[in-house]
Amino acid sequence: MADEQIKENPVERKHVYSRGAEHKELIEDNPFVDVAAFLFLEDIADKQGAAGMNNYLMSLATSLAKSMPEEKYDTWEQFLEAVRRGESTISTFENIITPTENCIVTTKCPFSRAWSEYTRRIGHFSKIHYDVAEYYNSTVKPGAIDTMCIIHQTFRSASAERIKVGGRPVRYAQIACVSPEGAKKIAPEEWLPILLEKAGITKTEMNMALRNNTCLWILYKG
Repeated sequence: MADEQIKENPVERKHVYSRGAEHKELIEDNPFVDVAAFLFLEDIADKQGAAGMNNYLMSLATSLAKSMPEEKYDTWEQFLEAVRRGESTISTFENIITPTENCIVTTKCPFSRAWSEYTRRIGHFSKIHYDVAEYYNSTVKPGAIDTMCIIHQTFRSASAERIKVGGRPVRYAQIACVSPEGAKKIAPEEWLPILLEKAGITKTEMNMALRNNTCLWILYKG
């Protein structure tokens, strides 16, 4: 009976179909998983502390990188083009620009939407996400603002280890990043001149890049 009514009334038929389209869009854009993922991580921290959560995040990111194919390129130019196109594992989850042949700039954090949905529904980002980052900075290497940084930077590092250019391994290093809240994390002062030299940019150029982008990092031959 309902189908017959829809056939007889084009307006009603359009209304029913549009509701289906809206529902499909809602499912595709639903932030439930984004928010639940952060709450899951917080549950891990409640049970295992900052160290346990850090180890889980690093293991997760490393496993993801290792699940993808290894890469080999003849020249740095070929590799850099794959990075720009998002065809290389190391840039597959982010939009980037390359001001120099070694400097990579991430224009928007892949986790920004998840962070936005979490804070819109839950409130302020839980303190544990920053506590775990401090643990990472003191025990692994400095460079993280929060748990999103740990996942992302570990993934890049593990991905770089699976890439060779001209038979030589690719190396990754973090220069600086900016959180969705505007917090900055820059490499230690004693490291910064070396990293900037490898990147081929100045400190002023670094600061300018951080105004409108979220992450600055480098790739170079080992």
